[in-house]
Amino acid sequence: MRSGRLLVAIAALALLSGSWAYGQDRTPDGAKNEQPQGDRGRRPSRDQVDPSKDEVLQTIRDAVAPSDEQMQQIVDRYRQLRQDQRDAMRQVMRGSRGDGQRRRDGQRPRERSDRQRGDRPDRQAMMKTIRTAVEPINAQFLSDCRAILDAARQEAWDACAAGLDLMPQRGRGGRGGPDPAKGPNVGEPAPDFELADLDGKRLNLKSLRGKPVVVEFGSYTCPVFRRQVDGLAALRAEFGDDVQWLMIYTAEAHPTDGRVAPINSRAGIEIPQHTSFEKRLECAKLCKEKLKLKLHVLVDSFDDKVTKAYGGHPNRGYVVDREGKIVSKQIWIEPVATRKALNAILQRTDSEAPKTAPASL
Repeated sequence: MRSGRLLVAIAALALLSGSWAYGQDRTPDGAKNEQPQGDRGRRPSRDQVDPSKDEVLQTIRDAVAPSDEQMQQIVDRYRQLRQDQRDAMRQVMRGSRGDGQRRRDGQRPRERSDRQRGDRPDRQAMMKTIRTAVEPINAQFLSDCRAILDAARQEAWDACAAGLDLMPQRGRGGRGGPDPAKGPNVGEPAPDFELADLDGKRLNLKSLRGKPVVVEFGSYTCPVFRRQVDGLAALRAEFGDDVQWLMIYTAEAHPTDGRVAPINSRAGIEIPQHTSFEKRLECAKLCKEKLKLKLHVLVDSFDDKVTKAYGGHPNRGYVVDREGKIVSKQIWIEPVATRKALNAILQRTDSEAPKTAPASL
């Protein structure tokens, strides 16, 4: 059909397909989904969201670290969210069809006049209507999930929620914010870089070969970054001089003139986005002082060249082996995965303590 309304409906249905994409071949626990022959071709139910593949759920898990019980409740609530979104979007599409659809007797209505065709809603207007219908559903999901968490995790939730994109995307359930496909992957060479530290001394990644290197990206306004400071500090003390540690200060994750995180206001951290490299350097110094960071802090260039080369997310983490290859890529850096990667490089078990003293920076 050449009907403009049909094209709009097709576009909206393409968005809906994201909520059905996961679990079509496998069950939530990863097992093969053997559907009866007669059931094949039917749309999967909302219960078939796969938490191991959905970007939103992966982001929540990595950023908030809920308990197993809390995560299961969030997954259940997320499945309901996707069902509610589909229902709302179907309602919007039904309201947009008008007399452009076939009559119940199977006959087409008469061709519209040019004036009537001009009244058809365009795709942009349809998407705006869908977003308006879905936004309160998304807001309720965020509120419900926050209530599931204990107080210690609610601050991390506030930071994570500010960056979540819950709108259904073509071919998938939604975007969690960071794209896992961006940046170098495990087994690839770590992109080399040379950046200045807080004193203006330049450091080259390649010059650190011979020891494992942990590269962490962060900014003072990133609550998830601040939440991991103590855990990563303990890890640095544990491994000592066996490992090199670098932090690369990036653009602010939640500046006052961007996506504001309420937790920052409560903590008195209100920083606008950097307008120059000098402003970024000032913020990096403030961050190191306030958080008492005991590692080498480098400052990314004002065009964020290194941050983009490593995926562009404000709190990514990479572990690089002695030869300069990536052995761990974390969308949100955290101690457990970092320790596991370092133990593998150094051929240690979790029960073995390093013999070297902590490095002094």
